[in-house]
Amino acid sequence: MRLIISFLIAAFFVCGCSLVSGPKKELSSKQLQVLEFLDAGRPKAALVTADQLVAESPEDYQSYLTRNAVHLVLRDYAQAQADNEKALEVFQAGSSRYPEKERNYRLAKIHESIALTALIASRRAQDPQERKRLEGLFSEQAEKVKALDEETWKNMRGLAGEQVGE
Repeated sequence: MRLIISFLIAAFFVCGCSLVSGPKKELSSKQLQVLEFLDAGRPKAALVTADQLVAESPEDYQSYLTRNAVHLVLRDYAQAQADNEKALEVFQAGSSRYPEKERNYRLAKIHESIALTALIASRRAQDPQERKRLEGLFSEQAEKVKALDEETWKNMRGLAGEQVGE
């Protein structure tokens, strides 16, 4: 069961969370390899491949989000969050190469990753103050997602176990 949940988390981050809105992008062979390794219960091999993906495409924010998913499966929340921060930095530096109508959606996906990373980490945090800080980060990032892309926000709420109404 844990393997299935880990795979779903990874697939969610690699493939994107919202199936309804936003641009559809084919997964690269490296991203598919990462998913295959995770599906096979080999997260350390997935990390090696994700590291290669980042090295080959350091200007692609999505490579950092892919590696973030692997770090989440490995429960390395500090590295997962570092990849989120790098994804945001890389996206902001190169956002002009994306069509203007896609920018909010893409930015929402990064903030969604930051939010869900914080939520997952908060559920594992032993220290009550750290748990509260992470829950606050989740809420803060969720508001950013909502402001950027309503469909991504609705989907994120469902993934977080919240009631999603119309």
